[in-house]
Amino acid sequence: MRFSGLFRILFFLLVLLLIGTWAYHRYDRHHRYESISRFDYLPNDSIDYNYYDQSVLQTYISNCSQLTSMGRKLWLRHGVDIHKESKYTGEAQSLMNQYNSVLKYTRILESRLKDSKDMKDGGLTNDVIKMVFEKGITVGAVENEKDKMAAYDFLKGKNISATSKPNEIWELQKLLNANDYNLSISGVYDASTDSALLDFQRLNNIYPSHICDDLTLKKLAE
Repeated sequence: MRFSGLFRILFFLLVLLLIGTWAYHRYDRHHRYESISRFDYLPNDSIDYNYYDQSVLQTYISNCSQLTSMGRKLWLRHGVDIHKESKYTGEAQSLMNQYNSVLKYTRILESRLKDSKDMKDGGLTNDVIKMVFEKGITVGAVENEKDKMAAYDFLKGKNISATSKPNEIWELQKLLNANDYNLSISGVYDASTDSALLDFQRLNNIYPSHICDDLTLKKLAE
């Protein structure tokens, strides 16, 4: 009888343990799903959705979705809270490393897209913004770059020399000044203009021909 009573007590305690374990897991599962949305990485509202390079925008949006999926997986499967810094082991640490890698790149894209939106709000166009990002220049230098490209298009194929038209020499002088020469913009192919052209050709390993051919012109417009 003594053993029978002890067995019943142990059985009762075992049942309580199983019920408690089941209840805890139910609560833990409910708790995890209840707060799951806080791991969502949503696209920022203050980005340029008309960015000049749509592949950058699509990569950013795709990364946001990937970060959401990874953050939820880490929380539901491993109990890892991505918002808290901690050390983990095994698969959890590997997933956390992947998450942080994607997050770092996504924030770089997000910053660029936000900067583009700010510039758009300031009245700049996609063409200007593209020059700012791809050439690494300031907004203030964009107009100078546009002038250089306009001059290149105008002078291409004309081989500017002392016998060229004044308006063509005018544009050549502007291009030389954009490359750190200090000429008087006169439309006259004078000695200082010729000297500047020869100096530029020598510095860029171009034959000093006294003529601004297309090779020299391309270098001047870079």
